[in-house]
Parts: sequence; structure tokens; C-alpha cells
Amino acid sequence: MRKAAGWIVLLFASWMMVSPQAPMGLKETKWMYDYAFSGEVLLGILLMAIAYYLLDFKPRKVDGA
Repeated sequence: MRKAAGWIVLLFASWMMVSPQAPMGLKETKWMYDYAFSGEVLLGILLMAIAYYLLDFKPRKVDGA
């Protein structure tokens, strides 16, 4: 259940970080800007951190060379 919640939060966070910049990108994504609000990117960053916590992402161990 935790992983599913993490993926859902990650989806919302990605949306929140992309939508304010949509007018500067592809024509196909300009409609996303209509749903953006001020401060959305900061909230998206916070949600992304929560999603990473829920998904339990860990850095890989790299063998020293």
C-alpha cells in the first residue's frame, strides 16, 4: 500500500512541477497552465520528497575504483 501511495504522490508532484512551466514548452502541454496556482512548484517539491520517502528510494552502493 505504501508503494502505491508513493507512486500516486509522485504523479501529482510531477504534475505540479511541470504545469507552471507549460507555456514555455510544447504546444500540447500549454493547457496544463490553466490549472496551475502560485506556489505550486514549492508544494510539488515537498510532495516529491514525500513520494521518495514512501517509495523508499535509496542510493546505490558503488564499488570504489
